[in-house]
Amino acid sequence: MGFKTALKKLKESSEFKKWISKNKKSYLTYAFTMIENSEKSEWQIGYYDKKMDKVTVFTINNNIEINPEQDIFKKPGTAVKKVNLKNVKFSLDKVLKKAQTIKEKEYSKEVVTKTIAILQNIELGQLWNLTLITSSLNTINIKIDAKTGKTIKHELVSLFQFKAS
Repeated sequence: MGFKTALKKLKESSEFKKWISKNKKSYLTYAFTMIENSEKSEWQIGYYDKKMDKVTVFTINNNIEINPEQDIFKKPGTAVKKVNLKNVKFSLDKVLKKAQTIKEKEYSKEVVTKTIAILQNIELGQLWNLTLITSSLNTINIKIDAKTGKTIKHELVSLFQFKAS
């Protein structure tokens, strides 16, 4: 299921309608899915409440699950930006094809085992933030503008770089 289909399913659900009626100031802040063996997992769609500085995550699969409010992962003092649906012109499928082209051209020796895809609005703009996890314990991070499809940035990073000191 694509992001817009998942979002439509969420917004049409009685669970969401009941929740949003009590959380009118919350707004869409991200969408997340993982791809493994060409299979997409469920979508997780986050709505942010600025006053509480918390996010409520909805899991969309065959049904809708509302997860408890949780702290949001962000740098202190950073604003959590709204995802503007008018600026989502490139579907995840199109972005994945573009990422595959980048991977083949720039990182051809890497074998991707899992892909994490996040639609978000950060300092670099509203984008698809893809993390391709490879069998050699590297990640290929690719950021693609959700409106234009332009590649903003891509890099190869060793997972060992993230180890705690």
